[in-house]
Amino acid sequence: MPQMAPMSWSLLFIFFTLMLMIIATLNFFLYMPKTSKGLSESSVSSSSKNWKW
Repeated sequence: MPQMAPMSWSLLFIFFTLMLMIIATLNFFLYMPKTSKGLSESSVSSSSKNWKW
């Protein structure tokens, strides 16, 4: 079985590192979490501050 040259191991490492960084960046910027706006608005409006002094 022939062995790979060290240069090709370095190129493979650089290639897979760049692919990991690209995929992680795309995953970070393209992911949109689902938020329920009705629940968040009702929790804000229900906590009104009534100061009695």
